[in-house]
Amino acid sequence: MHYYEHALLSAHKFGCAIEDTLQLHKLMDSSKFFFPASQHRLFSHNTWFVHVLTELIGDTIPNSVNGQRLSTRDVLYEHLREDHNGKTPSLQDWLGCLHFELDEQTRTWFNHPRGSDKNLLKEIKSLILNPIDNEQPTPIDATAM
Repeated sequence: MHYYEHALLSAHKFGCAIEDTLQLHKLMDSSKFFFPASQHRLFSHNTWFVHVLTELIGDTIPNSVNGQRLSTRDVLYEHLREDHNGKTPSLQDWLGCLHFELDEQTRTWFNHPRGSDKNLLKEIKSLILNPIDNEQPTPIDATAM
């Protein structure tokens, strides 16, 4: 379903204008622009992504029809149900459908931090955790008081 069609449904179900929810639905379907197959939903059609969008956008959005507020979460969950026959998949649901086979080339980058960054992080941590050796506390001269 196209994001505009989701906005049409939202306008009917939530009593709002199409434009009130259009951006939410466009964000939900944004992975489609980079992976134009139904599997794009793995990235954005899950409860984790609903949480992320709600944190970024806020708990509510304006309803321009009645001046009240719409629950961002409710609109996004309804988008999930519309695309998944009433189900609201979690990220775990999606990942449970995958089987990873890592070839040699993939192993060079998959969960493999860059060596120079690991070394830099080690250096930064040593500076933070180990004070500079030359810095000694200045003794207090009791006679000067």
